[in-house]
Amino acid sequence: MKMKKKKVLLIKMGALGDIVHSTIIPQAIKAQYPDCEIHYLTTKFHTTILKYSPYVDKILVYEDNLFDTLKMLFKNHYDIIFGLNYTLKIVLLSYLSCPRRVVFRGYKGVSWIENYFYTAKQVFKDINLPKRLHLAVDDELSTKYTDELQNYPKPHIFFCPGRVSNNARQGRTWNIKKWKELSEQLLNKYGGSIFVIGTKIEKEYHQILENDHVHIFTGKHGLKDTLAFISKADLMISADTGPVHIASAYDIKTLSILGSTSPDKIKPYGENGYYVGPKIECKYCWKKKCDKLAKNNIYSPCIESISVEDIIRTIDKYNLL
Repeated sequence: MKMKKKKVLLIKMGALGDIVHSTIIPQAIKAQYPDCEIHYLTTKFHTTILKYSPYVDKILVYEDNLFDTLKMLFKNHYDIIFGLNYTLKIVLLSYLSCPRRVVFRGYKGVSWIENYFYTAKQVFKDINLPKRLHLAVDDELSTKYTDELQNYPKPHIFFCPGRVSNNARQGRTWNIKKWKELSEQLLNKYGGSIFVIGTKIEKEYHQILENDHVHIFTGKHGLKDTLAFISKADLMISADTGPVHIASAYDIKTLSILGSTSPDKIKPYGENGYYVGPKIECKYCWKKKCDKLAKNNIYSPCIESISVEDIIRTIDKYNLL
């Protein structure tokens, strides 16, 4: 029996990588039900990433006003709301806007991408799991960065080192001195150019990497430009942070350096997604604060066990360059 056209809302407030992952839901639904109308409610910052999803029909902005948001949602008369964070705010928005059905995310034992997918499959029983994520690119910005990067030798290798470990990110940040050594070895072996990206607060941390062939773009671009810029990479090497998942959604070869976070859950999605993990038993704990961190150290033992040679071997093994 053909399913009646549905009006669907997804609600998620962040973070960046999670928003990218969640686009698997509209992508899977639209492949089977192209007439289904899909809306997405999120914060203003994250609307930028959704603007380039070809599967989201309308983006709604949460302006931190619960009552006005409820009025907006109630007027839309949704058939289904997928609450993709189980927080009080999203529970209230989901139920009080009176859809016909509310479904919350919640599957264990699968990757985060599959978690989103199986949340949708509760309702849309015959959808299939896409083999990769898909984001589009702003055509004007795409042309701009194609032209700009012609001035730099290829291959174009992107680094996203993140920032120095803190209480919320221990085990996710690889030693900046190893990033420096990696850049030198890659340039010696493959030539080309390296582009370092990140947020403004990471710029000072990344500055040590700069030389004639390593270019620091950290903090230079807003999110809209960053998306188009990343889409030009030949290879993205990254800490466990949002840009690596953006790169995978552009079907770029991506290599994630993982310490405390598990590849079973979070490695870049799709056939071009790879990772390098620790060589010690203490790994993939998901703890924000490392129990094994020695005094005055900033890098957790799990991610410190990963060597530059491990990265190079992985690149060579899978012909990433």
